[in-house]
Amino acid sequence: MGRYVRSVLREFATRFANRVRLTLLVPDLLPWLTRNRYIAGLPDGIAVARHAATADLGLDVVWFPWNGMTWRAPVRAVATVHDIWPFVAPAQNASVRAREQTQYRVAAEQATSIIAVSSFTKRELVTRLNLAEGRIVVIPQGVPPPLPVHTPAFVAGSKRYVLFVGEVEPRKDVGTLLAAMQRLPEQVRRDTALVIAGRSRGIDAGSAPGVRLVLTGEIADDAKLAAWYAGAGAFAFPSKYEGFGLPVLEAMSYGAPVVASDAASIPEVGGDAALYFPCGNAEALAVALAHVLQDDALAARLSAAGKARAAQFDETTRAERTLAVLESAART
Repeated sequence: MGRYVRSVLREFATRFANRVRLTLLVPDLLPWLTRNRYIAGLPDGIAVARHAATADLGLDVVWFPWNGMTWRAPVRAVATVHDIWPFVAPAQNASVRAREQTQYRVAAEQATSIIAVSSFTKRELVTRLNLAEGRIVVIPQGVPPPLPVHTPAFVAGSKRYVLFVGEVEPRKDVGTLLAAMQRLPEQVRRDTALVIAGRSRGIDAGSAPGVRLVLTGEIADDAKLAAWYAGAGAFAFPSKYEGFGLPVLEAMSYGAPVVASDAASIPEVGGDAALYFPCGNAEALAVALAHVLQDDALAARLSAAGKARAAQFDETTRAERTLAVLESAART
């Protein structure tokens, strides 16, 4: 979500600076002391103020980009919803459940419009929060043009690697990916590493006996992440639930052949440019990965199709459509 927000703000502050004046609303008591942390990497000219002072700032609309509204704005508001996982798998503890769900309920009650990042997420909002379809605008995510990669990443001692990007948490279903890697044909398995880029709590080098497992941790450097995407023999995305699934498009933009589950929004995002398997089926995932890793023609077709698919989701279009929703709300 952080990448999403910064990307849209950069577009607002550069390409559409003649249409919007930006103020970041933060919870800090003394925002000028923490200002640099918030605006790092963003263009000049973005103000920072306490959200408690919103009523005095003369704002036309407040945009909440973080899955609902974390506080009630005294002016018109628009909220972006990426997914509604807290309603799909609600916490058992009542106080935790209320804390996780409240920001969605506030948005449902107060927001003039809600931006959903996929048609799947829109359907979820209508079904699970009983929102009127007319209040929801679907604006898909966007990906930047791929960075130049002069030296793709590699894993010493392995012929190739399968890449997963994301935090290791239950809904990402990395367990199915680990099991699939163990089921690869012996020769393929011996020559193939599995690279997990992201927080990997609960997993270590021994989590999949017989599989060479590389844990990079979080990668903040875009150039390093680009090198991992560009060098992948396949990108695996076994997730059970996604509101969008941005890593699928990121991988496609670098030409990595994508093998993904058929769950939630993922087929909507990947279109015909990915090879899908039934969600949670480790044997089917192993078969799909083996096909991609052993069939150069198939890998090349997926790579070309993925690049074309990713090119359809550009950041400027996303930002312009988002700004149009904000302008409409401001006029309401």
